[in-house]
Formats: sequence, structure tokens, C-alpha cells
Amino acid sequence: MLLGRAAIYFDEVARRGGLRRAAEMLHIAPSAIDRQIIQLEEDLGTKLFERTSTGMRMTAAGELLVDGVRRWRRDLERIRSEVDNLVGLRRGHVSIGLVEGATDIVASAIACFQEKYPAIQYSMEVMGSQSVIDRVMSHDTDVGVTFNPPDERALRVEKTMFHRLGIILRPDHPLASVTEVSLAQCAEFPLIVPDETISIRKVVDEAWARSIGGVLRPVAEVSSIGLIKSLAARGVGLGLLTVINALKEIEAGELTFIPLSDERIDLFGLSVISASGRALPLPASLMIQMLARELDHWDYTSPTGHPFFLQVESDPPSGRQSSLP
Repeated sequence: MLLGRAAIYFDEVARRGGLRRAAEMLHIAPSAIDRQIIQLEEDLGTKLFERTSTGMRMTAAGELLVDGVRRWRRDLERIRSEVDNLVGLRRGHVSIGLVEGATDIVASAIACFQEKYPAIQYSMEVMGSQSVIDRVMSHDTDVGVTFNPPDERALRVEKTMFHRLGIILRPDHPLASVTEVSLAQCAEFPLIVPDETISIRKVVDEAWARSIGGVLRPVAEVSSIGLIKSLAARGVGLGLLTVINALKEIEAGELTFIPLSDERIDLFGLSVISASGRALPLPASLMIQMLARELDHWDYTSPTGHPFFLQVESDPPSGRQSSLP
């Protein structure tokens, strides 16, 4: 029973906290999931969930079981990948957690990867920087693309590209012709800043406190990088972002990026990460290589010759396959 649908249904309910939400993800009726869980509880002789008015909460037995089920699912995926390695990459799956600022880079890597391995499937979830790190370290996600990961033994940084905080603005804005700008100069114009749900906001606040002091009072706080770009393109204000957030619009001539000149502003490191000591399936290992190549490809210099990405670093070789087959 544990090596069948019941385990998958149980795991999904545990993740989603309710039958209906799990049913929506699995595209089956809630009653079918409920029957499998009831049968599983009867087989084990204990309750796995407490059913409440707001959803399903795992019991102590459920907490114990879910760890084993998830290990089994990860092991099964690994074994499937190893079997596929015997006959080539005919199928497989890669899960990627990423910050919103990395969506264009990841999308470009996926497009290249799909050309080589059209049968590979992907799960991608956009989340906060710390959530990416947590999911990778817990082995719930194969590969992460995130900002400024910590120096943790359980975390392997596969590739890092350092870049600068700056402003995005319309090409006809009065500041668009300068090569660098200070926060004090920016403060003379309406500012559009990411809210606390976006990783970059912490660096923005720290930079403001060091260079200007007082409370940052933007014209708009926004929970979407895409909306910040749209507002800046319409002249609502200056968007405080990194160049990596708007490369597509910059290259299309829709926006201009000006790096901040303030010396005490931290650099951003966009990193490809994985869990140390974890034997990844071959598709995930190859995806890491593709993402690392993509970071090199996006090493961008402004039309005036001013570097926006200051350096690209890699960890020493990890013993993974050295090249994409």
C-alpha cells in the first residue's frame, strides 16, 4: 500500500494541508484521496491526520510517515534516472526553485536544455531567496537559483555572478545619460521599490540607511518585479532593482539601467545552488551545468562599456559530469 497511490496522495495532502487543495494539484476527486488515506490509516492502525474545519493537520504518526514517504519518492526518482542513464536521457524530472529576479535566466536555460533533452519534465516555483535555500537544503528541490546564499556546509554554491544595485528608468529620463548615480540624486525623484516579499528589499533598506538615513518613502512599494518595470517604463518613477531584473527590457531599448555609485552598498550574488553530499539525478546535474553556462552568457556590459556584472565565480569542480553530453 505504501508503495502506491496512497503514499502519493498522503504526501500531497500533507504538503497542501487539505483534501481539496491536494485534489486540485493531482486533478482527481477529493473523495478518491480521502478513501486512500482512510485505507492507509486502517492498514497502519492509527490516525495520520486530524480533520478540522480549516483542513487536515498531521498527527505525530503522520509526521513520522511523511519523512519516510518523501525519502522513498526521492529514491525512486533517483533510481528511475539511473536506469534512464543506461539508455540515454529518455525521460526524467528536474525541480527548480528560483527567485523572481532569475526568471529570464532560468527560462533561457530551460529552452536550451529542452532542445537537447525534449523528454525531460520540469517543476519550477518562484519564491523568496530564503525559501529557495530552505527547499534545496531539505532536498525538496533539486536546484536553486537565489541571491546571496549563506556559507553553509549543507549547501553547495555551484556558480555565482555578482552584480550591482541600481535604478531602471525610461531612456528619455534626465538621469538616463549618466554612467552612475548616487542614492542622494535618486531621492530627488519618485522611487518605486520592491516590498518585503522580494529579496532585494533588504539590501535597498540597508543601502538607504547607510547613504541617506531616515525612512525610505517611495511613491510605490510593489510585490512584483514585472510591475516595477512597467511602472518605470511609464514614467511613474525610478525603479530600484538590479540589472539582472531587467536585461530583456534594457536590450530592447525599453528601459535604461544606471548602477548606484554609493561605495557602501552591498553587491548581489546570484547563485546556482544544490545540497552538499546529495547524489542528484543526472538531469538535475546537467541542468546545473546549463544554468552555470547561462550565467556566463548573461555577463552583461552597458553600451557605454560600464560593467554591470562585476565578476563571475565558481566553486572547485564537484565531481559531477564535466560536460553536457
